[in-house]
Amino acid sequence: MSFFQLLFKQMRQRSLSTFLTVLSVMLGVTLAVVILVVNREADKLLVQSDFGYDMLVGPKGSELTLVMNTIYGIGQAQGTIPYSVFEDLSVRQRQFVRWAVPFALGDSYKGFRIIATTPMFFGVDDKGQALPEGRGFEYRLDRRLTLSQGKAFHPRKFEAVIGSEVAAKNAAKMGDEIWLEHGGNADDVHKERWKVVGILAPTGTAIDRACFIPLITSYAIPEHESFLEAAAKLAGSGTQTPQPKPQASTTVQADEIGNEIGNEIDDDIDLDAMSPYTIRPNGEIALRTPKSKWRVSGVFVRSRGGYQFGMLSFGIRNTPTAMAASPAGVMREFFNTFLKNSAYALLGLAILVSIVAAVSILVSIYNSVAARRREIAILRALGATRLRILSLITTEAILIGLVGGMLGLIAGHVVAAAAAYVMRNQLGETIGVFRVGWVEIAYIAGVVLVAALAGLIPALKAYQVSVAENLVEG
Repeated sequence: MSFFQLLFKQMRQRSLSTFLTVLSVMLGVTLAVVILVVNREADKLLVQSDFGYDMLVGPKGSELTLVMNTIYGIGQAQGTIPYSVFEDLSVRQRQFVRWAVPFALGDSYKGFRIIATTPMFFGVDDKGQALPEGRGFEYRLDRRLTLSQGKAFHPRKFEAVIGSEVAAKNAAKMGDEIWLEHGGNADDVHKERWKVVGILAPTGTAIDRACFIPLITSYAIPEHESFLEAAAKLAGSGTQTPQPKPQASTTVQADEIGNEIGNEIDDDIDLDAMSPYTIRPNGEIALRTPKSKWRVSGVFVRSRGGYQFGMLSFGIRNTPTAMAASPAGVMREFFNTFLKNSAYALLGLAILVSIVAAVSILVSIYNSVAARRREIAILRALGATRLRILSLITTEAILIGLVGGMLGLIAGHVVAAAAAYVMRNQLGETIGVFRVGWVEIAYIAGVVLVAALAGLIPALKAYQVSVAENLVEG
């Protein structure tokens, strides 16, 4: 019989033992691979250095809460800041700022976030004309949002642009209407309706899971106007503005690049009317809420970099109303503090499991050698050298380690894919789970090496089997 025929014959004779040993190796490798993949991809996902913006400006509080809520949609907005903060960034701080785009968070549509913003978010001005390079919102460096269908909304009409996942899960199409559920409560719906005029192309970010409406339409909702009135009174009295129940905090676009929605109150509005707005003959909203009462949830900012970023951040942090957070810096600190050490601890556990699997290889093959001493003596009598017997036993251990390792590699990526699915549902972000990294390959190689060393001990025992003694015993 050939070398491999002998190898597979002895493995078949101990099929149950071999299967259980392979399974133990596979489970150890699976755990390690899942940890390695998730740790690697979470690092890329949470600690991105290619955000299109380098600063988030929001209300005083936790920088981590601001970043997680704004970028990943986790938790609730922690308050609002005056519109004047945004105006200062986009106009008076222009020497430090490339672009600034406000946003509002709070209400939802069928479980998807509603974000009130301006056409600049889609890289166009109020007339739908493309903004110059480096002036419009970028969700990644040099990557603007693109529309797979339709156009950006009009800044003064009840129009909406929806993310790709919102459209897919609701079978939404151009011309459909969406509504706002107050605080995410499906039983508390604002009466206004927004017509879908655009559908975004997929981005692989939380943007895919959001609906976008014009800023002015957010102010036009009576309940939101009531909040603005209350916030203005509290601000005037020096009292800290309360955080509203999850509802669309209001935002605004500055008088920049032809943008006119930051003008004073329209002259043709009846201030005694019950509604906070009227509709002009051309379908545009005429808002009665004065600009001085507008408040924003936050502002995406792209600074001019270098010392200008530092100067801008320092200036904002020293104001009584707002703070500045660096998304990349905040997420790096979060990852290193809360996730990285945990991942190392879990990886240590996975290595321990793999070592236990190696011990099981040693015990399994050692017991096999002890039970097959006569068979080994017969092979020696038929001409098999001690080296051939040594190679046969060691190769069996290597094969068990290799098969278990490869199965564990596949199973690990399958489990990581399931984790990625959950992560996408929670964060709206995707991770690449099917790419095999060099660390995983090195780990499999290490498992095979440990398996070979584990098999070497029973191989040496087989190497020392006496032909005469074991044949006589038979």
